[in-house]
Amino acid sequence: MACARDVRATAFLLVLLMLVPFAHAQNLGETLQECPGTLTGSTQPQQIHLQMTDDASVMNVIWATEGRSMGEVEWDGQTATSTDYCYNHDMAFHMASMTGLTPGEEVTYRVGSGGDWSEEFTFTPIDSSEQHFEWISIGDHGDSSEAMDVSEAIIADSQAQMVTIAGDISYADGEQSAWDDWFNFQQDSMTVIPWVTAVGNHENEPGYGFTPYEHRFDSDGQIESEVFWYSRDVPGVHMVFMSTEHDYEPGSTQYTWLEQDLSSVNRDVTPFVIVYGHKPMYSSNSYHGSEIELRAALESLYVEQEVDLVIAGHDHFYERTWPVLGEEVDHSNSKYLDRFAQESAPIHLVIGIAGRSAYEELDEPQPEWSAYRENSTYGWTRLVYDGDAQELAFTHYRIGGEIGDKFTLQVAPLAGDSDEGILGIPGFGAMLPLVAMFGAAMRRLR
Repeated sequence: MACARDVRATAFLLVLLMLVPFAHAQNLGETLQECPGTLTGSTQPQQIHLQMTDDASVMNVIWATEGRSMGEVEWDGQTATSTDYCYNHDMAFHMASMTGLTPGEEVTYRVGSGGDWSEEFTFTPIDSSEQHFEWISIGDHGDSSEAMDVSEAIIADSQAQMVTIAGDISYADGEQSAWDDWFNFQQDSMTVIPWVTAVGNHENEPGYGFTPYEHRFDSDGQIESEVFWYSRDVPGVHMVFMSTEHDYEPGSTQYTWLEQDLSSVNRDVTPFVIVYGHKPMYSSNSYHGSEIELRAALESLYVEQEVDLVIAGHDHFYERTWPVLGEEVDHSNSKYLDRFAQESAPIHLVIGIAGRSAYEELDEPQPEWSAYRENSTYGWTRLVYDGDAQELAFTHYRIGGEIGDKFTLQVAPLAGDSDEGILGIPGFGAMLPLVAMFGAAMRRLR
């Protein structure tokens, strides 16, 4: 009997030992789910979108299929196999990397799954050494008729080289088919230029958490995980995408990363720094208003690291501040009302007007730090970097194409715009680029 008990005990222990690695494998499977055999629909690619990496020679592409299949991307005579995966939704997803790309040189590609191929698309990898760059920024998008109008304007903009989103992207809110519809509508744009995202509160979905966002977007080349804070370099601009939905307090992982990332920027090469995050430090809209805790945690860091612009959404209206710190305005840097020099506190933008219902109620009186605001319109912001002039131009467009607001940031100290403006010396205006470069050099030496 004792021997039998020993045998049973030994067998039990062996079973337990066998279950340990099995349980580990199950956990890994929950992170990166294998697609179930029940996905037997079409393998025609849909929802195709480029995903910009931190390496200009590498561009990722993600797409979806109704049925389970192996995927591939073909580009310029090369082929790469995709990583294929699922989550709790009746679609299969595929991500593949196009490598060995030359910045500034056009790439033609297509994706396929199960023998079904997409049409061919072209894109041009961003060359950070260029002296000109144009892009569009939006926030709080969704699928309303106004959102579709904004999307149509983006698709029609042949000069834009990128789109950035300050969170609250599709407003799926647990209904995963809303993501499918949103991606398919943006596909005409997202297949030819990258869309780069900051995460918003509506990406934290009921019953799903951030899982759909993690599986449909990629910032680190790792499908089984997603980095919610990261940065990208484009001509003249270092862009930071932080998360207001995760811990950002001093001492947190995100804060430490922000501090290291911002301090590492070579401002002689990349003169401007923009931070994207969903919730605003400054907002005079009564619906949400300013995120005081966010301001308390990060404003001094942004000033210390000489961040030029902070772009947010969350409140569904448009607002631009003066250069501001602790609600105190730097009036010395507003001489021309729509032109600002560096070496001051950041300007803050709220651009949550890309499609969701407008928030009508505003704080009254308008705070001193608020330079311009409007609350009953929809639209987008267009940004242009001019390396020769060493400046960034911002234009807020309403649906219909009319301009709601515009301003310019420049590296050089504020001066007159005419040839007679600086020291009264004729022709000195033509020397502004040199003045800009000198100003940037002196700034580094402070």
